[in-house]
Amino acid sequence: MACVMALGANAQFYTGMSGLMHVPSAEMEQEGDLRIGTYFLNKHFTPQGGFANDDGRYNTMDFYISATPFWWVEVGYAFTLLKDLHPGYEKPRYNAKDRYLSIKFTPIREGKYVPAVSVGSNDFLSTFTRSKSTNYHGSGKSEYFRNYFIAVTKHLRTRGQEFGATLAYRKFTGDENHRWNGVVGGLTYRPGFAPDGRLMAEWDGCRVNLGVDYTLWNHLCLEAILVDCRYFSGGIAYKVNLF
Repeated sequence: MACVMALGANAQFYTGMSGLMHVPSAEMEQEGDLRIGTYFLNKHFTPQGGFANDDGRYNTMDFYISATPFWWVEVGYAFTLLKDLHPGYEKPRYNAKDRYLSIKFTPIREGKYVPAVSVGSNDFLSTFTRSKSTNYHGSGKSEYFRNYFIAVTKHLRTRGQEFGATLAYRKFTGDENHRWNGVVGGLTYRPGFAPDGRLMAEWDGCRVNLGVDYTLWNHLCLEAILVDCRYFSGGIAYKVNLF
């Protein structure tokens, strides 16, 4: 049944929530898990709105903490660094933060014949962008990562290997992120010789992303991906089970 959910890492690392790379899934982390991590966001991985200046779009990082208090719910908080023209400097610097909350419910747990079903949202409350600079004109509510989704995921285990398939529908509220709207999904594979690792391929609405994640010593989670099969992004997280 749901024992596959406890294997390795299921995290959508850039948000700290469970999922694939850029695509949400109906996978869940183990009940009681707490995760703290950081992620390098290639400029091709960021929303178009808010992540550009006079020099164009730029690479950045985010930091997050997330938890799975019960098997049916996950919650998370993340902030992403934004560039701003700080007084006294000629070029924009990382002086602003976009903060957002995430939540995910899984009312239907995966069974032998039944797929898991999840609904959720990133940035479901309009949080505020904070800046150290008085020149930052974007201060106020931001929705760079705001989206809502429903996802279905099913796994198949055979000969010690695990295959997973996810299909989801996602809607971003910002027009600048419309390329990620609609039907998205992906495939995962856990080899029998490395059950704590996962190979991934996904369609995020406009491109194919490839990646791998791995959990070392039950606590250290690593991920490396190629956005559009070309641009590197990746992250690291520490995971501990409080139960």
